[in-house]
This record gives sequence, C-alpha cells and structure tokens, in this order.
Amino acid sequence: MPDRKEVFMAQAVFAFAQGCGGADIASDAFQWFVERYSAWLDSSPKKAAGRRPRDVWDKEGHGFMGRFKEIGRRAAQSGTTVGVDALSKAAQAVEGESECPFCPDI
Repeated sequence: MPDRKEVFMAQAVFAFAQGCGGADIASDAFQWFVERYSAWLDSSPKKAAGRRPRDVWDKEGHGFMGRFKEIGRRAAQSGTTVGVDALSKAAQAVEGESECPFCPDI
C-alpha cells in the first residue's frame, strides 16, 4: 500500500499530465517535476508558518491540483513535447503568480 506522500505525488502527476493535454512529457522533464514537488511536499515554505503541503493536503489539495494542471498547460504551450526548460519556466511563473503560502520559495 502506498504511503500518503506517494498518493499525493500520484495526484500531482495526474493533474500535471492533464494540463499537458496531448503533449508528450520528456522523461527528464517528468523527473524534474517529481524531484521538485516530492521535496516540496515535505518542505515548509517561509509563508506557510511551519506547515508542510502534505500536512494540509486534505484541505488545500484541490488548489494544489489546479496549480499543477496550470503548470502543465503552460509548459505544453511551447510545443509538442514538454521539456525541462519549458516546465521550469511554467512552474516558476505559476508559483510566482500564486498567493498560495505553500508555493515553493523562489
């Protein structure tokens, strides 16, 4: 049985892939996404006052999923395959525009 962190990551990847639509996701971009947000689940961004995303997933998860989907949508605008560069830029843009206290510190 997967632990809760694995379940959250599966949900995040699913939302990201939905946002990518029909675009392929390069394996290095997928790896970048998993590494960034797996670490993020256990982090406590400055604005989150000591709380971790995984601690508030049940309440905030819907909002997180919307942001992951938006990251995928923006990353896919660059072409038929989502690469690390487009994904990184999309993630930083969405995180920077969000008022979510759990977004990674840029």
